[in-house]
Amino acid sequence: MSRDSSGARSASLATRITDRLRRAILDAEFGLGEALSEDKLSASFGCSRTPVRDSLTGLQIEGLIDIKPQRGSFVFMPNANDVAQLCEIRSILEVAALRLSVVRNKETTLARLRKATDDMEVAKAAGDFLSVSHADTEFHLALVESSDNKYLIEAFRLASGRVVAIRSHVLLAVGDIRTRSMLEHRAIIEAIENGNLAQAESTLAVHISMALEAFNMAREAGFLTLQQGRRDSAIDVSLDDV
Repeated sequence: MSRDSSGARSASLATRITDRLRRAILDAEFGLGEALSEDKLSASFGCSRTPVRDSLTGLQIEGLIDIKPQRGSFVFMPNANDVAQLCEIRSILEVAALRLSVVRNKETTLARLRKATDDMEVAKAAGDFLSVSHADTEFHLALVESSDNKYLIEAFRLASGRVVAIRSHVLLAVGDIRTRSMLEHRAIIEAIENGNLAQAESTLAVHISMALEAFNMAREAGFLTLQQGRRDSAIDVSLDDV
């Protein structure tokens, strides 16, 4: 095997491991702040520690992993100030994106928003709260992607991983937030349908700001501790379903 083909296989493996670990973090398979063992992960993936270490380094750049010298790698653990700042940047970007999306792609935007909200309601009725989180993420992604502004989309993606992971943990923990969130989604859709863009923007800004309240509620109830994640979950992570 040539050096080039060996390097390509190694890069491909690291990419697959990165994708699997990212999904585990975004879907709350790991607890916030949970320690991730390179040895356990490499054993689970059936590979050396090198691609695992490369993957963790890449996820650190995305803000999903915190690598602490002499201590190891940990899933990021936000505090209330982190969430407040994420809400601020989300409000700046998503409210701007809403206006652009309505002006440029109103019907496409509405179709995606309606479907995402419908999917949330169906998933909630089925008790599939992870799918509720996925549909909630799709609602907000629809607003941003429909803006047709690649720089706005790139800026949004810088923080989106942390936003999605926090959303998954909170939505899996606090039931009444899900109901309120869907009602707010419907209100945003109705405002857009009625041509009341200012109302849609105002409702979206308030909706985003409530993420901090939901985070604090889940944290105070003890749902965002390591006990929510599986401390040995690295053993269960593999590439079988990537």
